[in-house]
Amino acid sequence: MLDRGPRHYPSLDGLRGLAILLVIPHNADITVPVLHGPFAFITVLIDRGWVGVELFFVLSGFLITEQLYRSRRAVNYFGGFYARRVLRIVPLFIAAVVLALLLTRVLASRGQAQPHTPAWVLWLGILMINWTEPLGMGIPGFPQFWSLALEEQFYLIWPVAVRVFASRLLALSVGIAAAALAVRTLMLLFGASTSMVYMWTISRMDALAFGAVAALIVQRWRVRGGVPAPWRWIAGGFGVALLGALLSQLYATGTWPTQTVGFTCLGLACMLILLGAVANDFSPRPHPVLAVLRSRPLVAVGRYSYGMYVFHIFFAIFAAAWIKRIAASFGDARMIACALLMLALSYGAGFLSYHLYEKHFLRLGRRYFAPRESAPA
Repeated sequence: MLDRGPRHYPSLDGLRGLAILLVIPHNADITVPVLHGPFAFITVLIDRGWVGVELFFVLSGFLITEQLYRSRRAVNYFGGFYARRVLRIVPLFIAAVVLALLLTRVLASRGQAQPHTPAWVLWLGILMINWTEPLGMGIPGFPQFWSLALEEQFYLIWPVAVRVFASRLLALSVGIAAAALAVRTLMLLFGASTSMVYMWTISRMDALAFGAVAALIVQRWRVRGGVPAPWRWIAGGFGVALLGALLSQLYATGTWPTQTVGFTCLGLACMLILLGAVANDFSPRPHPVLAVLRSRPLVAVGRYSYGMYVFHIFFAIFAAAWIKRIAASFGDARMIACALLMLALSYGAGFLSYHLYEKHFLRLGRRYFAPRESAPA
């Protein structure tokens, strides 16, 4: 079996960068919204920034499925995969928890009340916060970790699915995507809150499944050696996204249309756009318009996106007053100023985190836990 194509997709780093540029302003919406004038559209854009999480899920489903599928015969298939995931996720999570506890104590010593959470809850939160937060049992100071918990649950289950159902993985992934839409509909019909639908794994698993479908399509490209034109996938993705926008009032937050067909359209659109980006990386002559996804600034943002995601809420919580004061001086452009300031601070934190801390654990994962193929009989 032939295996053509690149091992790394620079364009996906760019897509990851776009996702974090959408998510951070949305999560750090700490200024008074602008509801009138020429800057009112910024309020709408920031409100819809949650769509970046959908893109993150599809990217994760793609990268993890491709990694697992191509290493499914490795002798260290399970051990190597879980070790690499632990080294990627856990060290920064621990650092974030320790930093949050220190900041909370410092501010408490100065008479500034801050949310207090028992330490044991923080350690368990990485696995379950997406289930507990909609039930009123969240972790103060760590709202961003719900999506990380959802992905961790995916990492626990999906390696087994890929190993056992390798020959039927495409059908399984399509079935999961369809089931998620049915689950969301039933949850809303039976009175589930919109936050449950937004955060629970059973209702958001279609985005990860769409990513898995994309990984299997790319695997077929590798075997057959033929890759369609990138623009076909990109155009299809924007078409599906537009259809979803029309059906859901531009993906209005927390509405039935958005949380049913809207999520499905977004996941499918992200999958098609991702396939277009990968097809562009396969091409010996990448399209000049799509070159923006491979630009150094956007790729750098994508590289540091995990650290940016982990630490951006700290600035919104512990430096909120300072950020609001600076943004307020920009008048109706205050939301733009706040978003840019939050992105700059988050980028700085992500840059330092990656180069001083994260990359050392990543190097350990690549060096000691890379997939090892079994010797031929």
